Amino acid sequence: MMNSFSVPPCLRGSSFSCGNGPAGTAGLFVQPGGTTGLCHWQADTAGLFWRRCTCGLLLLLVFLPGCTRPHYRRQADREVNCIIDNKTVALGGAPGTFRIDVDPKSRMFDPNSPDCPPMPPDDPISHQLMHCVDCKPGAPCWKHMGKTPYVENPSWLEHLPRDAAGNVVLDLTGAVQVALLESPQYQQQLETLYLSGLDVTFERFRFDSQFFGGSSVFFTSEGPIRAGKAGGSSVFEVNPSRPDNRFRVEKLTATGGEIVVGFANSLMWQFAGPDDYSSSTILDFNLIQPLLRAGGRARVLERLTISERALLSNVRQMEHYQRGFYLNVVTGRDPGQGPNRRGGFFGGSGLEGFSGVGVGGFGRVGGVGFNQQGQVFGFTGGAGAQQAGGYIGLLQTAQVIRNQYSNIAGLGDSLEQLQAAYEAGRIDRFQVDLARQALYNAQSQLLNNENQYADGLDNFKLLHGLPPSLDLKVADPLLDHFNLLDPDLAQLQIRLTDQLTELREGGAGDSPKGVPDEPAAKQDAEREEIRRAFTAADIETFVKRGTEIRRASQTQLAVAQLDLARLKAALPARRAFLERLAGRAETKKANIDPELLSVERLDQRFADTTQEYVTLEQQLAAIWARFDELASAQDTATTNFRNELISVLNRLSGSLLELSLLQARARLDAITFDPVDLNDREAYCIASRYRRDWMNARASVVDAWRLIQFNANFLESDFDLVFSGDLRNASDNPFDLRGSNGRLRAGLQFDPPITRLAERNTYRQSLIEYQQAKRQYYQFRDRVERDLRGSLRQLKLDDLNFELRRAAVHVAITQVDLARLRLSEPARPVQASAPGQPTQPGGQSQFGDTVARDLVNALIDLLNVQNDFLSVWVDHEVQTLNLDFQLGTMELDGRGIRIPHQEPLRTFLTKLPDHAPCEEPDACALPYENEADEGQREPQPTAVDLPPLDVPMLPEPNRHPTGADLLPPPLPPNN
Repeated sequence: MMNSFSVPPCLRGSSFSCGNGPAGTAGLFVQPGGTTGLCHWQADTAGLFWRRCTCGLLLLLVFLPGCTRPHYRRQADREVNCIIDNKTVALGGAPGTFRIDVDPKSRMFDPNSPDCPPMPPDDPISHQLMHCVDCKPGAPCWKHMGKTPYVENPSWLEHLPRDAAGNVVLDLTGAVQVALLESPQYQQQLETLYLSGLDVTFERFRFDSQFFGGSSVFFTSEGPIRAGKAGGSSVFEVNPSRPDNRFRVEKLTATGGEIVVGFANSLMWQFAGPDDYSSSTILDFNLIQPLLRAGGRARVLERLTISERALLSNVRQMEHYQRGFYLNVVTGRDPGQGPNRRGGFFGGSGLEGFSGVGVGGFGRVGGVGFNQQGQVFGFTGGAGAQQAGGYIGLLQTAQVIRNQYSNIAGLGDSLEQLQAAYEAGRIDRFQVDLARQALYNAQSQLLNNENQYADGLDNFKLLHGLPPSLDLKVADPLLDHFNLLDPDLAQLQIRLTDQLTELREGGAGDSPKGVPDEPAAKQDAEREEIRRAFTAADIETFVKRGTEIRRASQTQLAVAQLDLARLKAALPARRAFLERLAGRAETKKANIDPELLSVERLDQRFADTTQEYVTLEQQLAAIWARFDELASAQDTATTNFRNELISVLNRLSGSLLELSLLQARARLDAITFDPVDLNDREAYCIASRYRRDWMNARASVVDAWRLIQFNANFLESDFDLVFSGDLRNASDNPFDLRGSNGRLRAGLQFDPPITRLAERNTYRQSLIEYQQAKRQYYQFRDRVERDLRGSLRQLKLDDLNFELRRAAVHVAITQVDLARLRLSEPARPVQASAPGQPTQPGGQSQFGDTVARDLVNALIDLLNVQNDFLSVWVDHEVQTLNLDFQLGTMELDGRGIRIPHQEPLRTFLTKLPDHAPCEEPDACALPYENEADEGQREPQPTAVDLPPLDVPMLPEPNRHPTGADLLPPPLPPNN
């Protein structure tokens, strides 16, 4: 006899199947004892059943794997970007400013799928463990995954800025843009900001209506002994809503209430013995509202509040870091602290590990603290200023190298002049060798500096994500006006020096055969032998080279004329700066020579330089005319022609040296910079309103204060309002829910605070941390004030030091000029050795014993003071950028490039933000030095008088209880 069962109404739409044929056919089912039988259903019931089953299976296939990886990634990006943009706009920024998407031009860009990337290059030995580990075969999927040989964008080099020759050349703007594009550190800060936004999404999600639920299908067969009855047991159970994970909606309220509404349904068929079918459905709800502990908005909303405030702080900090990163690229300054993720500990999301103490939940991990390191840099070293870093530091080093080239050109020219004097018998060999040794030392120092520049360039590339092997050149006109000697003029002097060397020592391309360790007499004999071999062909070569040098010297004279024109245009700004500098108190206090800041002296120097140019122009015209005469009379005897040509080129070499000194004076006086007119108090006021990290520092103190209330909540009793109820089905119909089969429950739960030791310790810690936060805040303010005062002092020092260094360069130029003129002095006649004897011409032809040393020292001193002058100007520019950053007034365009201010920094005092902090003492409430500034002050909140404390008053700190002075008397004022 076959057992059969009818399909209950609840199965019409349930995902249940026990057959495999169309309507009207038989389906398999399990009989008691494990045998199979046939069951016949009506055609309409079976057809509906199969359609419902098919839909159920399709839904199961859809939800089983979940959504795709790209869906979740894009969903997270949309939500986080929206949250970050919301905070950015609230702070006055533009939406879309901060994105973690990597530009396709970047080295960091991955052209492969972000969700299923191919396997990067692996260590061969380590790779074997992916296929067989501990004699166990690895996952077969590794063999079928894609592979790539690249860990960087293979085409990123194609997008670098290059010149016409294909060289990678960066100016200051290009350096910043490439750094923003390639820097892993900057990208990591963007990703930290993104992760902070990701934590906010989780904290918001905690207060959303959350849906849960699962289903299960089980067939259970038990033997007779296990089932405790003959024939065993066969049970087929379908749970559209699993009892342990029923379909439900959970909601957390802002006051801590937890609301749960759920639905559970279970269908069960018993095939052993009499066919038995049962259905169980329950619709329930539960509400728990804490009234004391774990309740209240101050307690429940704290995690969400912290995550939202942390994200707002991180957006500000990212703006602050972006400006610091610009300074890091340009000047080498530490960019400072970037965004800091407060949640997401140990791979979690949100503030899962938040405990209410230690700003991050685990001690100080992930907390928003204060930067303890002051930005101390730029202080003077020696007579000049400290070497800059970053891109400007590379430019400064390159300019120092150019100055060394000019110095080598001057030393080489001086050596040739001394060599000529030695051959004329007016100087000894020792002084010539002294100049030659100075030239060799300068060349060696130049090689060392070039090597250091190459190391600095490699470090710059590595710091900003570029490979050291990249052939990179820096080229920016920022320091071009510090070429006091035109590079073309320096090259011309070197060419002229080489020409004179060849003329003295032999024919074109010849060189003396002596070696350095041979005696001087033997070398001189070899040189004399080479001179006798001087031919007419050599004359033609030297005339051709001399003509080229003559033409180039005419060009350099025209360049010097342009330099004088630029100096004339710069005189009004120079006069105004000197007058302002002369009126400063620190100028008078330092006893600066008034002549250094004299406008009349500046005008006189310009007039002298102009007259010197006129005289030099006449001298060069005479030299060029004499050279033309020699060039047209090449039939002269070779020895006489050589001597005449050496004489003309010697005069030209001396005139070019004078031209270089004139050019250096003109360019030196034309260099200026814009002074910063701001005092300490004004700078402190501006920073208090504009610095983003200062805003975050204030907010961090409030965060610590708010945690006191948060932790105090744990000390209270557990006192909860509980309200719950459910409805169940009254028959086998799962939807036959009746009130008669339901329950409603309401009541209160109370647990007294018997044990609160851990909570007590946490509360006490939060009190201590609040006091620590306050101390850190006013120390942060003190550090900001210290840094501002230091930067302003350095700027004022640079103003004075700049003029002192300029005067030192003028003195060094004069020393070189005087030492050079000594070599041009004619031989003085010797007086008669006896009474009545005539004067002998040309007798006193010897120079002094120190003429070579004086000339070499003058040239070396000129190089040193020239580099000091450069370092002061660079330091002033670096300090100006640093001050703009410290004030919080630096503005960047969409490319990340600084926008120069069109107005003085003092104008920021007249447009302070409206949202002034309620803080005493307010940085903008300090007394101003000028009465005109009083009108710029904003009304400040009136301080509230606190009631007196019930503690004895301490004596004044500078008074002994007996009235005796404890502090020493004040020092007398400086006269």
